[in-house]
Amino acid sequence: MIENLPDGFNSVAQLRDLLDAVPELGLHLDIGHANLLVDENTTDEILETYGGRLQHVHMHDNKGGSSDLHLPLGAGTIETEYYVRALQDAGFDGTITLEVFTPDKRYLEYSRDVLRRVWDDCEKIRTAKIQHTEKFEPSSVKTQGAVV
Repeated sequence: MIENLPDGFNSVAQLRDLLDAVPELGLHLDIGHANLLVDENTTDEILETYGGRLQHVHMHDNKGGSSDLHLPLGAGTIETEYYVRALQDAGFDGTITLEVFTPDKRYLEYSRDVLRRVWDDCEKIRTAKIQHTEKFEPSSVKTQGAVV
C-alpha cells in the first residue's frame, strides 16, 4: 500500500508510475497531505483515477501551504463534509484514521464525533437520493407500442 505524500507523491501524475506499474498495490489516501504544497487539494483527482484501489484513509485538517499541522477536523481549510461525500461516492466504506496530533484528547474525540456525524448524515442523504432515483426510474420504456 502506498500513501500520498506532499512534495513528490501527491497527485495522479506523481503516483501514476508506482500505481500503474504494480496493479495490486493499494492506495492509502491522506486527505490532509492532499492539501499540502498544491494549488488545490488533490483528493478529487486521486479518487477519480485510483478510488477503486483505496484501502485506507487518513483524515486531519490543515491550512494548506507546507505545514502538516494535523489539526482537529474543522480547524483548518479542509471541507470535511465534501471529502466524506467524495469517499462515499468512490465506494469507500473502510477504516479512517484520524491523525489529530495534540496532547489534549478532547480534540481527537471532537474530530471523531464530527466524522461520525458527517459520515452518517452524508450516508443518509446518499441513500435517500438512490431510493428517490430508483422510485422514479421506469422499469421499461415504451416506444411506439413496443416495450424496450
